[in-house]
Amino acid sequence: MQPIDSILRASNTLNTIKLANFSALFLSFFLSSPTFAQSFGTDLEGDAIAVMIQAQLPIDLVDSGYGPYDYRLMEPLSDLGRHLQEAGDHASALAVFKQALHITRVNNGLIHESQIVLLDSMIQSDIALQNWSRANDHYAYMEHLYRRLYKVDDSRLEVGLQKIVSWHVSALNVNLDGRRLEHLQQANKLFKLRLQVAELTLTADDPKLDFLNHNIAVSERQLYFASEIAKEMRRQQRKIKHNPSLLALD
Repeated sequence: MQPIDSILRASNTLNTIKLANFSALFLSFFLSSPTFAQSFGTDLEGDAIAVMIQAQLPIDLVDSGYGPYDYRLMEPLSDLGRHLQEAGDHASALAVFKQALHITRVNNGLIHESQIVLLDSMIQSDIALQNWSRANDHYAYMEHLYRRLYKVDDSRLEVGLQKIVSWHVSALNVNLDGRRLEHLQQANKLFKLRLQVAELTLTADDPKLDFLNHNIAVSERQLYFASEIAKEMRRQQRKIKHNPSLLALD
């Protein structure tokens, strides 16, 4: 079933008239948008067109001139995305949140805090779909936003970095995507940045400073071991290449 079909099905089961009306409204306008069509991978034919025609849109909303990037669509899009997540349709939820992300970037610029809550929602669906690579990409973009939005002496930067480093620590602990060393390197980098923020925003006796220093020491020790293991593996590979008889036989 196409994502748009899932969205239309979910829209018909919404519990509030407000959300149903707004959902019909933005679907009507977005279905006629080439950008929306490309995002959702639909040719806008069949049942989708029928639903669009039959939608009972409030006259005052239609006359208000909503366009596909009207910021007033953010609330209904966000509500629909959350409803789709609750229904377990995470692929469709991601498509809705992606469109909402486009809207906030058009209206608020490329660097704006309104993107963060959408990225949080997208990551939630990424994880539910076990799409670790996309979740990692979204966390990387979130890190970029936090570092552009807040200076090193702003405690909001530390709050944002905390959830990003938690992702990397969790991923490396279970070797989630086979990129353990990369997650370890990112965690080490972010712990150091968090320490910089903490030293500027917390008192000298705050226990978080000890926590961050401890984690920096642990991650650097693990990086050292990883580096030594990698060096040894390369040495062994060079030996085997020049002397294949070193290979053990069962």
